[in-house]
Amino acid sequence: MKDLKYLYEFEKLLESANNPLVQQACAEGKHALAYTCYHMPEVLLNTGDCFSVRLRAPLTGSLDISSYYMSNFICDYCKSLLERGIEGGYNFLSALLATETCSEMNRALEHFELLHLVDNEQFFVTFLDMPFKVTDNTVRHYVDQLRRKVLEPLHETYGIDISDQAILEAIRDHNEISRIITEIGDLRKAANPVITGYEFHVIQLVSQVCPHKLILPYLKQTLT
Repeated sequence: MKDLKYLYEFEKLLESANNPLVQQACAEGKHALAYTCYHMPEVLLNTGDCFSVRLRAPLTGSLDISSYYMSNFICDYCKSLLERGIEGGYNFLSALLATETCSEMNRALEHFELLHLVDNEQFFVTFLDMPFKVTDNTVRHYVDQLRRKVLEPLHETYGIDISDQAILEAIRDHNEISRIITEIGDLRKAANPVITGYEFHVIQLVSQVCPHKLILPYLKQTLT
C-alpha cells in the first residue's frame, strides 16, 4: 500500500452523486444507470457504454418536501433520494433500475417517473419482479425479467450493445474490481492491519459510485 495516497480523492468523490468521474464519463457519451438494491446485478449495468451508480444522497439536509410527498414514517434513505431528485440532483442519469423488494423504496423511486424528476426525455424507470426463492422456475423468471426490463430497454432506448461479448467484457471488468477490493479487504485480517475499517469502507463504496473503467486505475495503485 502507498499510504492510501488517494484516500482524500476518494472521500471527495463520495461528497456528490454526480462526482467528477461520473461527469467525465457522461461527457464522453456514457450512460449512468442508477440502482439501490443488490438484487439488481451491478455487472449488467456496466455493459457496453453504460456504467452503474449506486444511488446515494450525500450531504442531505431537510426532508420536508419528500415528507410531503411520502410520510414522516418512511425511511430517511428513501426520502433523501426523493428529496435530492426533486432538487434536480440526478439529472445526469439515463435510467433508474429498481426491484420489487422494498415497498418504501419503490414508492420513492416511482416519484422519479410521476414527477419527471430527471431532465432527460429518454430517461426511464423500471422495476424487476423479484423472486425470493431459488428454483428452476424462479431463476428462469429472474433471467427473463433482466432481459425484458433491463437489457432490451437499454438497447432500444440508447442502442446499448447487449451481446454476449459485451456482457462477458463487463463480467471481466467486474471480476477485476472485485478481486482488487477483496485483496484490499484481506489486508484487514493482518495482526497489525495497514488499513483501517473506515478506509476500506471508503474504498469499497467509491467502487460502487464511480465508473469502473475510470476508478480502476486508482484502485490498482492503492493496492500496489
